[in-house]
Amino acid sequence: MGNKIMFENPKIISAEELESFKADNPQVPIVDIFDRQCAELAKINNPSGKPEDQPTEVPGESFVYYPWSDQLLRTVGKESLFKIRTNRNRELISAEEQKKLANSVVGVAGMSVGAGIAIGLVYSGISSTLKIADHDDLDTSNLNRLRETLLDVGKPKTHLAAQHVYELDPFSDVRLFNDGVTAENIDSFFSDPDLDVVVDEIDDFKMKVMLRLKAKEFKVPLLMFTSLGDNILIDVERHDTDTDLRIFNGLLHDDGREILNNPNIDQSAVRRYSVEVVGQEYIPTRALQSVSQMGRSLVGRPQLYSTIAIDGGLAAFTIRRLIL
Repeated sequence: MGNKIMFENPKIISAEELESFKADNPQVPIVDIFDRQCAELAKINNPSGKPEDQPTEVPGESFVYYPWSDQLLRTVGKESLFKIRTNRNRELISAEEQKKLANSVVGVAGMSVGAGIAIGLVYSGISSTLKIADHDDLDTSNLNRLRETLLDVGKPKTHLAAQHVYELDPFSDVRLFNDGVTAENIDSFFSDPDLDVVVDEIDDFKMKVMLRLKAKEFKVPLLMFTSLGDNILIDVERHDTDTDLRIFNGLLHDDGREILNNPNIDQSAVRRYSVEVVGQEYIPTRALQSVSQMGRSLVGRPQLYSTIAIDGGLAAFTIRRLIL
């Protein structure tokens, strides 16, 4: 089940290994941004520009090899890179808050809407340890909302999301669940290390129920961002603060037993569950019509890039509020 293609992480190359690597890989181009980053760091450390305030900090350098693009990056080290990347967050987010955000662990299940959410977290300096799950490969029809290209069609969605993360921060720790979240791996998805927040962006209603039951067990808040045409609905389930909270905030007609005990959930049942959880009053007319056509004239639920893009920003904002 799922995609068995192995993902090769970027390699951090030490100074001692560098000459050997270059000798073995003479064709690999070097992308050198180190001096430019040092200049940025100098401005950050001395925003007044006064010579007497000039600090003597000299950042360490790192070399990162990206196997998917066959490039070697010369960059500042982990701490200096984080300082530069999050500098424009300052005052809006305190240094203490930024550290807490970086040390958080977020799990994102579903790499359609979820890919933008995962990448949005990295832009915000949130969750240096990130778990991402999906079993699908990229299709051409996904390109109406995912920031990929035709050259990426057929590649695992988790791999593509991980590449974006590592190209923003090669020192991130991205844990890939290439079979998606399953009954067999759901415990490890929530643990080792334990999640601080879980985001549900999957279509499988059985797994939606299982994610929430695990969120209750592990006392983890669960978020779901639902795109409804041009509208977005955010569900927040605070299983961390309310142990008696029913899954889906009690909106489902039962506690999920019907879904878990039904071996063959058909499209009509999915439509009914979807409307129950979202609330018919919140679904725009065109979006509601599209739900009724799923499995008939439509192969899946329509989604627009405009709302998917906004989801990423809203998720970063909401998760920041939850963690802090």
